[in-house]
Amino acid sequence: MSRWWVQISAGRGPIEARRFVARLAERMEAVCEERGLVVVDVAVHGGEDAPGSVEILVQGDARRRLDGELGTHALLDKSPRRGRAARKRWFAGVTVHPAAPGAGAAAGAAAGVGIDLGDVEISACRASGPGGQHVNKTLSAVRIHHRPSGITVRVADERSQHANVRRGVERIAERLAERAARSRAEEEAARRVEHDRLVRRAPVRTYRVGRRSTLEVAGAREVGEGGGRCRLTPG
Repeated sequence: MSRWWVQISAGRGPIEARRFVARLAERMEAVCEERGLVVVDVAVHGGEDAPGSVEILVQGDARRRLDGELGTHALLDKSPRRGRAARKRWFAGVTVHPAAPGAGAAAGAAAGVGIDLGDVEISACRASGPGGQHVNKTLSAVRIHHRPSGITVRVADERSQHANVRRGVERIAERLAERAARSRAEEEAARRVEHDRLVRRAPVRTYRVGRRSTLEVAGAREVGEGGGRCRLTPG
C-alpha cells in the first residue's frame, strides 16, 4: 500500500500563521483517520504550539481521499499582538507528497535495507582475471539478481563461493540503501519547496474562531469561500 506525507505549512508566515498550522494539523490528522487513511507517523518542525510545518505520514490513497482538503486554508482571526490594525486573515497550505521507501522507519532499519534471500537469484560463474588452477577449475564467482529492484551484481572477490554470495548480498543492500537515500533526498527537497510555496488566495476552506475558542470551518455563503461547516477544538 502506498505511503504519503501530508504536509501542513505556513511557509514563511508569522507566528499567528504557525499557530494556525498546529491547529490545522490536528484537524488533518483526524480527517485522515476518518477517511480511512492509516496515520503512521507525525513530524513537527518547530515548536509544537507554533511549528513552521507539520508532516503526517499516512498509508493509503491520500490524493483521492483528501480531495477537497488540499490547497490553501485560511483563518479569520484578530491578533492581540498587532494592535487595532491587526491582520485578520492567516494562511496555511496542505499538500501531499509520495513517501520514499522506508519513510517513518527507524534510521538504522532504513539504512540496513534487509534482503530476503527468497527474492534473489544466484548463479555460479567462473572467476575472471589472471590464469591459474583456481581460476580455471573453480566456479567461485557468483551472479546475484535481486528481482524486486532489478539490481544485479557479479562478485568474484573471494575464493569461496559462499563468501562471494554474502558479499554480493551486502552490495545489493548497499545499492538499495543508496537508492533509498536519493529518493528521500528528492522527497525532502520537494517538501521544502512546497513549504515556501503558499498561495494566499482562493482558500479551499476558511476557518474562524468560535465563541468558545473553537475553530469553525465556515461555508462559502457565510464568508465568501467554498466548503462545508464543522467544528474543531484546538489542542
